Parts: sequence; structure tokens; C-alpha cells
Amino acid sequence: MQHDTKSWLDEELEAEAALEDEPETRQHFAERAHRLARKPPRRRSVKKLLEDGLKDPRAPKFSDPGLQSLYEREQFSELLWELRSGKEATVYVVRATEKSWPDNPEALLAAKLYVDSRVRSFKNDALYRQGRFVGNQRMEKAIDQRSQFGISAQNVLWVEEEYRQLHALHRLGVPVPKPVAHAGNVILMEFVGDEDGPAPRLSEAGLSREEAREALEQAVHNLGLILSAGKVHGDYSTFNLLWHQGRVVVIDFPQMVEWDKNPLAMQILERDVRGLCRTFGHLGLRPKPEAVLRQVWQIAHANPTRFTPMEVAYL
Repeated sequence: MQHDTKSWLDEELEAEAALEDEPETRQHFAERAHRLARKPPRRRSVKKLLEDGLKDPRAPKFSDPGLQSLYEREQFSELLWELRSGKEATVYVVRATEKSWPDNPEALLAAKLYVDSRVRSFKNDALYRQGRFVGNQRMEKAIDQRSQFGISAQNVLWVEEEYRQLHALHRLGVPVPKPVAHAGNVILMEFVGDEDGPAPRLSEAGLSREEAREALEQAVHNLGLILSAGKVHGDYSTFNLLWHQGRVVVIDFPQMVEWDKNPLAMQILERDVRGLCRTFGHLGLRPKPEAVLRQVWQIAHANPTRFTPMEVAYL
């Protein structure tokens, strides 16, 4: 993005122009980014996914049914290494095939494997589910009661929801990993990075002040595009934004809500904006949430779709 004319962000940051960068904070992020830039371990936890099929060729190759299904459908050819493990999911790097990535069958893909919802730790899970299962009261009741059927349904629905949101946002032009396929508790998508490792999160990228400023403008613009589609991310911060070749890429969408279906969508959007501003504070920028929220609405209204919420005017 060019800065030939004064933008909303210029005005927000003018008051900080005289402030010096915090060397200790910047050194901390730079050192952390250097550690994270090294190649991740290639064998850690991968063995847990491999069945005794390594010894018995008649047995399934993978213990997870979703991974096994994607493998049998020739969506990936081999499991390479574990990329990241969290309370909600573990992400593995796999090798593509001609069927899944025709332009480059040797490309890397990311396989996101959700853990069972009984041990998953999405905070305020019901907050995001409001309006999501309208018309299916049996499923909603089963999930609320944590029955076996409800737990199984919730696992599948979280995966399908993220895949659906990825697909919709990718078609809209929002910079997100391109979705490839899904099965069971697994989503297969574009890997953001290269053979040397993944793109870092903004919170860990060791950005200069100018890079952080550019990243903030992109992050706000992307949030506005998401809102123009009638959606709210639900967990928007530098932790869920990657920095790849000078571009901000948005990840992690299972908590996304629809504006016209969730009565708490505005509350979730405002919290997303506060989280974005707070986490950019660690990068040396301190935008005001009110100004960012106003800019998000302006971007949404400037890029309308048939889903753009128009009843709230922050112009």
C-alpha cells in the first residue's frame, strides 16, 4: 500500500511520531522470530499418527480416519512433519499430489487435525454457535447436552464450518490459505511458507516499525473485507495473522460468525478490533479501537456484497 497521501493510520500514529522504538521489546521479538525461523522438527509426534501398517501393509497407514481418507483419495502423498500443536488442533505439513495441487504436485500443504471437542478449549463456545444451527433443534440440543451424538456432531461441524468459511473468503479475495479438501476432523489447505518452514505469525515476525505499519493497514483492510461478506472472524489478532512475502494472511476461522445470524456479532467484532489493537501494541503501534472500527466499516461499505451489513453507519 502506498502512503502518498495522509491516511487514517497516519493521523492515528502522528501522536507517537516522537516516541522512540522500545529496543528491549524489539530485540525480544527479533530473537524469538530468529528461533522460530529455523526448520521445525520433522519427526515430532508424526509417529503417533502412523499405524502398525508400517509393519503390516494390510493395515491403514494412518490412525486418524480423516487423514486416512484424504490419503486414499490421493489428496496428499506423504506426511512430512508437525508444524504446530495447540489445544484446538494440530497442524501437519504434507506433500501434495497431482490431484490436489495440479500446478505443482510437489508443493507443501497443511493438514489441520482438530482434537476431540471434549478436550478442546474454545472459550465461550456457545457464543459462536448462536444462530449457526438454526433449523436443526435436535443437533443443537444434543450439542448443549454433550451427548455422544452431540460431541460427534460438534466435531464435524467445527471442521465443516472452517472449511466453508475458508472457501467463501478465498473466493472473495481475502488473503487466506486456499482450501483443498476435508474429511473427518481434518482440513487440507495451502501451506503458507516454503521448504525452510512456515510463515511467521505477525506476533513473532520481528517486524520493523514500517513493516508493522504496513501490516496493520493490511490487517484492518482484510477485516473490512471479511465484514463486507457479512462475517466476523471471532479471534482476530496478530496471533492469527501470518506475514508472508510482505503480505498479511488470515488464518483460523472455526469461531467465525455470520452477521445476520448471531445476535452478538457486533460485540464479537468490537472485541476483534480491541484484540487487534492490543496485540499491535506489542509491535510498537497503538491505534485507537474506535478509529480502527470506523475504518473497518468504511472498507466494508466500500466493498459491498449482498451480505454486507449496512444498518450500522460508522462513516
